[in-house]
Amino acid sequence: MSNVPESERPSEARLRHQLDVQAQQINRVLSHHQVPASVTGGTVHSRVVQFNLQTQIHAGIERIRGLKDDLITALGVNDVAVSRENDRWQLNVSRPDDPPVPLLKLLASTSSLPPRTIPIGLADGGQPVLLNFPTSRMSHIMIAGDKGAGKTSLLRAMATAIAMTTRQAQCQLQIIDPAWNNDEQPTAHDSPLLPLGYLPHMLSDPAFGMDSGITIIEFLDEEMTYRHQQSIQTPHLIIFIDHLEAFFEHAGAITKSAFIRLLQYGSRTGIHLVMATERPDSPYIDSTIKSCLSIRIAGRIKDNTAARRFGGATLEQASMLYGEGDFLISTGDKVTYFQAAHIGDYDLHHALFDLARPAGPRLLAHQYSAQPRVTFNKASGQTPPVTFSVRGGVVDIGNETLSTEIDDPDSIPF
Repeated sequence: MSNVPESERPSEARLRHQLDVQAQQINRVLSHHQVPASVTGGTVHSRVVQFNLQTQIHAGIERIRGLKDDLITALGVNDVAVSRENDRWQLNVSRPDDPPVPLLKLLASTSSLPPRTIPIGLADGGQPVLLNFPTSRMSHIMIAGDKGAGKTSLLRAMATAIAMTTRQAQCQLQIIDPAWNNDEQPTAHDSPLLPLGYLPHMLSDPAFGMDSGITIIEFLDEEMTYRHQQSIQTPHLIIFIDHLEAFFEHAGAITKSAFIRLLQYGSRTGIHLVMATERPDSPYIDSTIKSCLSIRIAGRIKDNTAARRFGGATLEQASMLYGEGDFLISTGDKVTYFQAAHIGDYDLHHALFDLARPAGPRLLAHQYSAQPRVTFNKASGQTPPVTFSVRGGVVDIGNETLSTEIDDPDSIPF
């Protein structure tokens, strides 16, 4: 390994897992198109990962070049390219830029929090911004912003944070996105929320389209009534709804009434709604709905009038935000600027892998913390390359060999 301090280089376990998943994805594409090649190892650079390819015929390389679009889709990256160096063929895969606030590092730095309390980003001074869902005092949350403000990414980070910090018996989740056609099922590349269906905390599969969304809302209305009759509040149900304006534009009167009842009384029975909209000034989002919100989060909203209608004069500054994760959070008269936490595909898959893996017994004579050291400042200069090899589904980095092979590669959601 390099001499870069541990706190300034990526977690080795996360890197090993990412390389393992990418190598399997590359091999799956090659095998599907019957290309005689496979990944044997490679080198990790600051901007690109070079995967070494074992192939005995030149025609195989030409066929790999023709699979560029399939490889980009399978890997979820911006670009791939084939090159040759020292008589070795390599597939160069671009690495995405690290987000300003990686969710997994933020969770590691805020491990001692009350139940159902999650960090959603960092404020200007570096303090974590926290959300708490423990009592009826927290009713519902609305996130508003123009397209590209980062609303869906924030919903995804919030749902993942809850799943990673809360037991299923205490909290369960549901995803609703009514903007999709009822007959159209998105892929993970179409909707960043789809992979959340693999979280063990999910009530059911993510509901895409109006029909499935209506079914979930009407079920929750019945569940709320039952909980009220039985004086039940747990497990808490947190419902994430993207494109809220699409729901109100197409839902019938009965479903709208059920939704309003959930807003008015749901938090008393442990049901909380987290909603996102691109149209905070929509006539459907009226004073009745706004009165049920305890927290308003504003991304970039270019229209000052729309921002003011959504959150009053305190959120007028939303027009000055850059977008892509810049937010203002309003709780009463207090407004805080923060950069939202983000979780990319490979970090999310790593989190899902850990959630699905049963924890082993701790046989230690003294207390030990497995939390990694965290820094939010990018390391200065260039990070030396890291070499790795792949043998029989095992990624080897440096002198230590650890297997992160997925039992069922077809289950990889990205």
